[in-house]
Amino acid sequence: MAQPAGGPRPVAELEQALGLVFRDRGLLVQALTHRSYVNESGGVAADSYERLEFLGDVVVRLIVSEELYRRLPECDEGGLTRRWTTLLSQRALAALAHRLGLADYVLLGRGFEFESTGGRYAAAVLGDVMESVIAAVYLDGGYDTTRRFVLAALAAEIDAACQPGWKPDNPKSELQELLQGQGRATPTYRVVNVSGPAHQPEFTAEVAAEGQVLGHGAGRSKNAAETEAARAALAKMTAP
Repeated sequence: MAQPAGGPRPVAELEQALGLVFRDRGLLVQALTHRSYVNESGGVAADSYERLEFLGDVVVRLIVSEELYRRLPECDEGGLTRRWTTLLSQRALAALAHRLGLADYVLLGRGFEFESTGGRYAAAVLGDVMESVIAAVYLDGGYDTTRRFVLAALAAEIDAACQPGWKPDNPKSELQELLQGQGRATPTYRVVNVSGPAHQPEFTAEVAAEGQVLGHGAGRSKNAAETEAARAALAKMTAP
């Protein structure tokens, strides 16, 4: 799929930034192509990154799970699961994509770009793109190349997760403890909106206590949206 004139920066530049050379550069372009761009340019659904995202989710979980398994021989199943869940959350993958500069290369439809959803910088978009790029690396260069790429990109986060005393990212628990410490009621969560296609819904949730809405958040599952709502509430309540 051709890139639009004057649009996102060329993928050849991204290859250099990532330290990769694709034999099939079309895979990288597809990994950066949002459904909204396909719809506006007259393509078919398979031209978007959604199939690659599906594969990338599996590949990155295998790589990180294997690394944690090898590095933490005394850690039980629950401890390993909590670590990869934190390392590979939508928020964590979006942060990685942002750090790698992927947002500047995403192909979005103009309508989506200017919606009040964050456009190319939305966590939902960047998290998906990160998984799609990982799938493209895997299909083009194989498992060993992908493993090196993922472990280098997540080196600091994995090192932190392997340290003694590591604690999972758990905003819901932290918010409950904060409210209890203030003598307030236990927070309650409510899904206020569900958008997107049926196969890939986006949930928006709010958290409230004693009738007061404390925060909103969005995610690809009800729990992810509630977690982000709790995170937003914590940020607001602990701001100086």
